Amino acid sequence: MFPKITFAFAFLLLLNSCAVQQKSLSEKDWYAFTKNSTEKQKPSEVYEFSDGMIRMYGEINGYLMSNKSYKNFELSLEYRWNTEEKFKTKNKKNSGVMYNIPADYPDKIWPKGIQFQIKENTTGDFIFLDQVTAKVNGKIVEAGASVTSAKFSENEKPYGEWNSVVIKSFNGKITQYLNGKLVNECTEASSTEGRISLNYESSPIDFKNIAIKNISKE
Repeated sequence: MFPKITFAFAFLLLLNSCAVQQKSLSEKDWYAFTKNSTEKQKPSEVYEFSDGMIRMYGEINGYLMSNKSYKNFELSLEYRWNTEEKFKTKNKKNSGVMYNIPADYPDKIWPKGIQFQIKENTTGDFIFLDQVTAKVNGKIVEAGASVTSAKFSENEKPYGEWNSVVIKSFNGKITQYLNGKLVNECTEASSTEGRISLNYESSPIDFKNIAIKNISKE
């Protein structure tokens, strides 16, 4: 009888540990910033939060920035391009998820950090912004204002379908997954911790199921 109780107790502890490690991000975890603003804004006054989704649309570029900074994490989310008639645009679809944005870096379009590029035909690219560097395929990426390191695999779903993104960042090693497939990776990133942003770049896009957890290994 005692071993069964011990096992059950250990199992409950494990479940509780997993629950603590992963956190779903909701409206209270973000603030909004737009190109024509100088101060932080309330998220729901800039973007739409409904039915478990964040819907980003409008004429002004901007982002949702996490209030907290993270190090050694796994970030997961889903996105889809909004194909509703009222949101249709002629522009090439463009967005992104940024991370490892230094906590003391001022808000601007666009901040210092690393971006998982979400863009027509190039989803999965790294974008290294404001002198951030990393080693890709054994070579250091040259520092610059905005430097692209192309994905090595394509795996985006058709417009209107939900895509899953997983980003793992651990002590400078970063892996980017799209719909369960590894599409890009780097090591020795010069920015290893920071805040997270969901970017709006004039292409209506929806996000959902945004969650983050600490990791203790690659």
